[in-house]
Amino acid sequence: MPDKKQQLKEEARSLASTLMEKQYLLFPISFVVLITVWEGLVRYFEIDDFLFPAPSGIGMALMRGLFFMDPGPAAEAADFMNLMQNSFYNHISHTMFEAVMGFLMGSFIGLGLGLLFMQSKWVEAIIMPYVVAFQTLPKLAIAPLFIIWFGYEVEAKIFLAGLVAFFPLLVNTMVGLRSVNQDQLDLLRSLSASRWKTFWKLQFPSALPFIFAGLEIAAVFSLLGAILGEFVGAGQCLWGGRGQCGLGILLMQMSFSGDTTGTFAILVILSLMGLGMHKAVHYIKLKVLFWAPENDNTMST
Repeated sequence: MPDKKQQLKEEARSLASTLMEKQYLLFPISFVVLITVWEGLVRYFEIDDFLFPAPSGIGMALMRGLFFMDPGPAAEAADFMNLMQNSFYNHISHTMFEAVMGFLMGSFIGLGLGLLFMQSKWVEAIIMPYVVAFQTLPKLAIAPLFIIWFGYEVEAKIFLAGLVAFFPLLVNTMVGLRSVNQDQLDLLRSLSASRWKTFWKLQFPSALPFIFAGLEIAAVFSLLGAILGEFVGAGQCLWGGRGQCGLGILLMQMSFSGDTTGTFAILVILSLMGLGMHKAVHYIKLKVLFWAPENDNTMST
């Protein structure tokens, strides 16, 4: 019996070691386990879809919205545009455009302010308190102001997404520029390096891991800002569709109509979009910063 227990412990350690070596398997395995347990609990306790839908129901809602499954009467070729307008694609592309443009705007503001603050302590002392004070304001409270100023179209959502996204990048840029190795800095100063050369050769490269960590956070925050703007006031479709567009307004419509399964389907799409934007920035980071191994500081800033 002791030999049996010892053998089981060794097998468990071996399995754990294998999973740690192949970390890319951890997420798929955990996802399958989660979906299986979720589906089993919903079916075992016979929970109504209105309260908590099963993954299978959410999957069918996604199939209907993404692949035109079960569209009703047989659709002819002439009905293709109508199917597209009633699918998720118009809403996904609309929200993605707002989020990406907001991300680019927020990145420009955050990086620019971070570099400016580090070059001038006077500017930081004057502007930084206003930036921090603005960040403490509930975004849901100021979102209607953006609708008043810029209207119901995409401009208001882009500005809101940018303002939500820029602060993490601003903070990470300042932290990265301040984390320069002091010995290296003293060496450049002893060689009479100019301020510009010191920045370009040492400070900026040292800050890049922190900057990309901020960009990964900003990518997710920009999507949240776009959705928040659509909650307050969605505009017309960008690509010629009819009615209001955006996953935010679609999420509200399904919630108000009691379509819990459809609501979960939209949440799944938003999660995948956020994960995709985060992974895209992370992929660019790996290509640009191939010389800088990841560590706990740059991953969690």
